[in-house]
Parts: sequence; structure tokens; C-alpha cells
Amino acid sequence: MSQSPMLFAALAFGLAACAPPRLYSSDGDLPDAGDGSNWLPPENSWEQGSPPPGELAGEGFGVGQVLPDMRLVDQFGDEVAAWQWYGMVVAIDVSTMWCGPCRGLAAEVDATWADYRDEGFVYLTLLPQDQGGEVPDLSDLNAWADQFGISAPVLADDQGYSYQIVPDNTYPRIMIVGRDMRVRVDQVTPAEDSAIRAAIEAAL
Repeated sequence: MSQSPMLFAALAFGLAACAPPRLYSSDGDLPDAGDGSNWLPPENSWEQGSPPPGELAGEGFGVGQVLPDMRLVDQFGDEVAAWQWYGMVVAIDVSTMWCGPCRGLAAEVDATWADYRDEGFVYLTLLPQDQGGEVPDLSDLNAWADQFGISAPVLADDQGYSYQIVPDNTYPRIMIVGRDMRVRVDQVTPAEDSAIRAAIEAAL
């Protein structure tokens, strides 16, 4: 019998970071992100950066690599693409809905986004798991956004990108991507608001 989500969340708050309730593998290839030569923006209500250059090609999630053009669904049911924010600084917060420290960090997301948004910044939350360890659905995304007052994009990772970003399955993990879509910081340490803000400011 699995532990109740409330009990698990309560226990998790005492930890510096979370490990998942069960292990997942990242078998199989991730979707091909393509390149900028035939890039088309998705239809959504989020602000756009600049069109990505034709030679842009996704490489991976390590420092200095070009971020793949992850295409995921947001809390409004719309597709978003990572490359629609080319020319902007992007924070990617990989969290899970059962993780206590992730929930604590989520309460800071909108204030952080608001403070840097006018400087060309966007804060993305990637959720690979709901309270039961499954891919979040639209109602989960809205519950997360509503509970923590997040008006920035909240995305369901049904493609498994999170397991490439967080190979050790320890959450939350914050990544900072520069205006050229290259990863500047692959893990903000500690995963706390003050450190995240310092990393954002260094990238702006």
C-alpha cells in the first residue's frame, strides 16, 4: 500500500531536496527537437522572444549546450516551446507535486518572475510527476498554479525531459538558460530563492 500524499509531503518538508517515491528510467530517445531552420512558434498566450536563428540545434542540458526545443503543454492546455523564449533568460524549475521543498520553492516563483520579467526573463516550472508519481494532467497543472499563485508557465513533462535534467532524481532542480538558449547553470545550489535570483541576475 502506498503512503498517503499528505504524509509523504509532510515528511519531505524536512529534507533539503527530494528523492522520488519510486525510481524511473529514461529508456528510449527523447523527441527530436529539430533545428531553427524550419522552426514554427506554437500558438499560446505567452510572450515571445526573438525567432531562433536557422542554425540553432538542440544539444542537451549540460552547461554550454543548446537547450532542446522542448514542446510541452501548459496549464491552459496550450503547447509551448522552449525556443519561443530565444533572446530571453529562462529559469527552468524541475519539481514534483509530492516534493515538500518543491512546494516551498513554488511559493516564490511568481514574485521572482515579476521582479525580472521586464528585463527579458521567464520562469518555467516543469512537473514530471503528480502526487502519485504519474505525469500531471491539466487539472494538476492548474491546482499547482492556483495553490502557489503562479501566473508563469507551468508545464506537464510527458516527454521525459526532466529525467535528463535531473539524472539523480533529486528535486527541485533549477537550471538557468541564457539568451542564446545555452545552459548557463545546470544546477543552482542551493535550490533556494536567493541563489536562484543571483543566478538570474548574472545571466541578464
